[in-house]
Amino acid sequence: DAHDFLVFHLGSGPKFVRHAFESAVAAAHGEGSVGEEEVEAMFERLVAPSLRLASRIGPMHTAATYVNLASLLLHASPPVGSRIGVFSYGSGAASTMYALRVRGEARVDAAALVGMLDAREVLPPSDFVAVCDRFSATYGRFDWTPRVRGVSPARSYRIKAVGVLGRREYEYVPFDEVQLRAPDVAAAEATESVVQAASPSSPALQQLLASLAAGGGTQGPAATATSSVDVAAV
Repeated sequence: DAHDFLVFHLGSGPKFVRHAFESAVAAAHGEGSVGEEEVEAMFERLVAPSLRLASRIGPMHTAATYVNLASLLLHASPPVGSRIGVFSYGSGAASTMYALRVRGEARVDAAALVGMLDAREVLPPSDFVAVCDRFSATYGRFDWTPRVRGVSPARSYRIKAVGVLGRREYEYVPFDEVQLRAPDVAAAEATESVVQAASPSSPALQQLLASLAAGGGTQGPAATATSSVDVAAV
């Protein structure tokens, strides 16, 4: 009742959050004090907007609380002054609860966030089984280097090697951003000078033409060498 919205750690899925919310309501008001319909209405108002992304993603563990917070901002647009209760209870070893107060416009880049989900490739079950088989074949394996199949998405980590003691080494796949190159002034000036050198009034070109005319039709080594020097000069 003290919060306008609630964000929970995901656990195994959205049903996990529903059970956690029902337990919290029972602890706050007493077991059976709040009817099922009222609990359902409270859940839809306070919690449901934070689970819409999770329903498309699935278990996320560490990232779950923050993805659910992003889902709340995306689907509920909490107004200024709203109080958001956040409860991250992990796997039970430790837990954190805190409150957030909305002090300005809360926005999430819907096109980027939802766009990545919409861009996912649908694969048949056989491909999923093949991935599981490869995982089983390498689980617990030491002193090996995996082969990269396909193209890893940008801004992601992938395993690079496993040492003789089982220590894993990962590598980061960066985002190859297209860089807009500034015009190369020096190269442009060099190109212009070559073009000017090749113009009919160029002294170098006139020297080449004069040497060719003087050599006539001879194909001897001397004529060839002279022509080569002149061409190089141009």
